[in-house]
Amino acid sequence: MAKNKKAENKKNSAKEQVNIEIPFEPNKNQSLIIYISIAAAAIVFAVLYLFSANAANGYNGFPLDDPWIHLTFAKNLAEYGSFSYFKNEMSTAGSTSPIYTMILAAGFLITKNEMVLSYVLGIIFFVFAGIWFYRLSSFEFGKENIFAILCTAIFIVDKWMNFIADSGMETTMFIFLLIAAVYAYKKRQAAATAVFAGLILWTRPDGTAFLGALVFDYLWCVYLAKKDKSIKLFSKTELFKIAGIFAGIIIIYFGMNLKLSGSILPNTFNAKLTYYAPEFRSRSVFLKGEVWDYFTAGAYGIVMFGFLVAALKLIFDTIKRKYNPNFVYIVFTAALVFIYWYRMPYAHRFGRYLMPIIPFMILVSMTGFRETAKLIASYFKSKQVANGFNILAAVAIIFFGLQNYFDNKKSYAEECRYINDRQVVAAKWIRDNTKETDIIGTHDVGAIAFYSQRKIVDVAGLVTPELINKLHDENYVEYMREYLKKSNVSYLAFLREWYRVVNQTPLFMSPENSAQEVMEVFKFSPDSTHILSKRVNSGIEYVGQFINQRGMQNQALNVINQLLSMDEKSSLTYYLAAIVYGSANDAKNYEKNLLKAIELYPDFKDALFALGNFYKAQNNNAEAKKYLTRYVTLKPSDTKALEMLKSVSDSTTAK
Repeated sequence: MAKNKKAENKKNSAKEQVNIEIPFEPNKNQSLIIYISIAAAAIVFAVLYLFSANAANGYNGFPLDDPWIHLTFAKNLAEYGSFSYFKNEMSTAGSTSPIYTMILAAGFLITKNEMVLSYVLGIIFFVFAGIWFYRLSSFEFGKENIFAILCTAIFIVDKWMNFIADSGMETTMFIFLLIAAVYAYKKRQAAATAVFAGLILWTRPDGTAFLGALVFDYLWCVYLAKKDKSIKLFSKTELFKIAGIFAGIIIIYFGMNLKLSGSILPNTFNAKLTYYAPEFRSRSVFLKGEVWDYFTAGAYGIVMFGFLVAALKLIFDTIKRKYNPNFVYIVFTAALVFIYWYRMPYAHRFGRYLMPIIPFMILVSMTGFRETAKLIASYFKSKQVANGFNILAAVAIIFFGLQNYFDNKKSYAEECRYINDRQVVAAKWIRDNTKETDIIGTHDVGAIAFYSQRKIVDVAGLVTPELINKLHDENYVEYMREYLKKSNVSYLAFLREWYRVVNQTPLFMSPENSAQEVMEVFKFSPDSTHILSKRVNSGIEYVGQFINQRGMQNQALNVINQLLSMDEKSSLTYYLAAIVYGSANDAKNYEKNLLKAIELYPDFKDALFALGNFYKAQNNNAEAKKYLTRYVTLKPSDTKALEMLKSVSDSTTAK
């Protein structure tokens, strides 16, 4: 009796459920129009960033230095037939994405314009990603194709998808392959699944997170299919086909890396794992800033709501042993975040390493809003209210997404200028002011290698794998100096925040009037060039944050004394000590530390001017004249110093 009543209640409940479907299945002509519209929109939105940046800067550029790493490998592969970083002399597995590099190399046979080549490839793969994302969304939403169109619109206007499409990186290609692979997998297309899955690893090593998600999803399907006969599986023949094709593709990949660098994965991957290891970066800061804050900013805040609803639905379905189509997407999202959190808590500039989860977050989010709409329908008993909410949510995401897109357009131009003013300008100076046989030591090997056309020693280990295991050694700078000497390095090109050279005047610096990341070029003299250790350089950056703050002098001096105990040959540390003593009105120690800084670095302009000014204030005009004369000899354009020098010179002459 109770059982019959329960069945009757269930039947009545089913009758009361409101059907909220919005059926729309485009015919062949309509589908063609949709595909053309997606392609056109992706091209227009991406190209608009390029035109805007070129108009603002007066040149084309990239917002990252990394694209020129791919381009350098590709250029040498096209010209010398060698996967090398300098002509055919530095063969190494230094490209994280060898297949992208190979495509670039083929492109160099058509055009020598590295910018056009990179832009075209990035946008083409953005178009492919948009079309396949629509196909995947259409599969997931079935007869309700309107939601597939809305999903794709959100994807096309996404600020980071457009940003990265114009960045000269392999990211849009990687995203396309992920989407194409899961589409083929969902459609149970064995050969296509195997090919796309294999190419994913050729594009980025962290694609293993996606491959793992596919395997996990399929195993879950196999388990559920024992009771749910509606779940379609691959046949044994198809599974063998997938295994054979996939194995063949990755064996070639592993073999190439092994031959080039003695490791089955690219040495860039190992270098970044070492440099950004969890021991040196905060996992909690990564989760808060580079994951949560990143994926809740702007339009993503609305997307996140739908994503969390869908995630809760997945948990509920999993407990009930019911297959949820979002399983693979959410597992991949969690797996990619976990891998970076655990091994390398760093999403890189602009969150580039986590961008591949964006399309899947959009798709999952829209299904989450669809589930919310069903709850609304059951409460209000209204199809119109439910679908109104659903469409309003999608339109709101598109609206705020467009705002974010236009805001990011300006950021793209600024970031291109930022990279150009440092890496590109320095590279061209090196090309024009050094000999072809000179070797350059640097940590930013992209634009500097490509435009300088000089052999590079990479102190960050991306293309010089011998240094990778030493990156975090306490005495790495000394090891690096010996390596640079052994490699016959002639010049150094360093950003101050990475490696700071003291006691030596840079031959070139760009940009000159910047407080952040100035690229400096030095002549390298093994016996005299003094490079600060990372610990000392970090301490100097730390001191600089509060050096002029009232009441912080004692704390600043404590840090400075620790730095001097680690490195007593740093003129910059003595100069900072002088500034602190000066703010505390300790004239004796102010003078003493400035003199020590100048002893170590006779051409230290800031210290010379400060000491000249100090002696002038003390009415010691003879000493003031001595140091100001040395200063204006080094910087004759400083009119204020020239006036001071004239003043003290007149005073000494009068006497």
